[in-house]
Amino acid sequence: MTSITGFQLDHPHSPNHIVSPLTATEVAAAVRSELSSRSPRIAVQSTGHGRTSGMRSGTLIDTSRMNDVAIDPSARTVTAGAGARFSEVMAAAAPHGLAPLSGSFPGVGIAGYSLSGGVGLLSRKYGFAADNVLSAEIVTPDGEIRMASAQENPELFWALRGAGSNFGIVTSLTMRVFPIAEVLGGSIEIDLRASPQAGQVWREWALRQGRDMMTAAAIYSAPTTAADLPAFLRGIHQLRIQIAWSGETELGRAQVALLERALVAAGAEFASSIDVVPFARTGEIFAEPDEPHSYGSDAFFLPELGEQTTANLIAASSPDRVPCFTVIGLRLLGGAMAEAPEIANALGHRDATWLFSLLSPLNEFEETPLAHHLTIASELGAPGTGDAPLGRSLNFTFRSLTAEEITSAFEPDDLTRLRSLRDHFDPRRVMLAQFAV
Repeated sequence: MTSITGFQLDHPHSPNHIVSPLTATEVAAAVRSELSSRSPRIAVQSTGHGRTSGMRSGTLIDTSRMNDVAIDPSARTVTAGAGARFSEVMAAAAPHGLAPLSGSFPGVGIAGYSLSGGVGLLSRKYGFAADNVLSAEIVTPDGEIRMASAQENPELFWALRGAGSNFGIVTSLTMRVFPIAEVLGGSIEIDLRASPQAGQVWREWALRQGRDMMTAAAIYSAPTTAADLPAFLRGIHQLRIQIAWSGETELGRAQVALLERALVAAGAEFASSIDVVPFARTGEIFAEPDEPHSYGSDAFFLPELGEQTTANLIAASSPDRVPCFTVIGLRLLGGAMAEAPEIANALGHRDATWLFSLLSPLNEFEETPLAHHLTIASELGAPGTGDAPLGRSLNFTFRSLTAEEITSAFEPDDLTRLRSLRDHFDPRRVMLAQFAV
């Protein structure tokens, strides 16, 4: 990976200057230097997983070297540089029997993930990652180093947790970690060509789960003619159910057994890898690719996911209806994520029950890249279903959005407040935010 690309190889940056600081003081100096130019522009990147477009001039601040991690076991907090990855936080927390609110891929950076929401393996139990950020050090677009917390710059702190890079370059975060050493986790794989009913079985089971259960499902699909894919992926139509149970192990095994019995009763054949997993190895549950590549995705918050819509999504993702390898993701929300956090933030759509996403490699098969995502998403919200999207999720969106699409990610009053704060902190629009409010 390089500073101009990162994990996402598409939309590389082409800045005038690249700065790779080690301290907030160095970040502030880089910002002040750029401010002296005629048309100052600043972008920030850590791992580059969530980049949606590349800057064409100005200064790119690469925070990847700012990766110090310090665990406070007694306070159950971690303070980490903005360039730290969750894998580094997990490794530091594990000897203390603690775990962060990391997501499906531990290789992502803590800052972008947490400040745009953060739906993690423990989020039904403890809330979004953003809900558990206790303070942030940030260099604002005027080149000043500030602390943001409930006590210090509280309005800035509210805005950061939901619309982060609109307000400057975060250099470190202090976040809660939790007393979780291991989970019961893994996946159940089902061939949808033989067992199309399996999606309904999982949906009904998932809705009966309590806060100790994180569950998601991915539908993998690819056309039989996809010559760019290995043979085992061509024509695939697979449901992969992911599970991470953080309660008492035997109670979790009982819940998994209920799902497996329901799948058997529905005539589904499956392969299961569910077992006790140290939290530091929970990346194995989703087993996402760890090599940089080009990709794009869309994501929406859903109030419901009905039986008919589930069937429609499975049909719409069949190998004869997708132009390239496509992954439909469904993650159960609710639990602590549905509750107002101890310290309010700008995240929207807490009333959502599901997070729906579509991801594909960027390819030459479509005149409009990712157009088939919107075709599949059109299956949502059919008359009478009650599952029309509430709005966008910025956490799982990896493409440029229109102003209207970005607007849909926030509650209307919160958006007005965010725009007022952006006018205050960045009146010259120096920051090139991924999703500018």
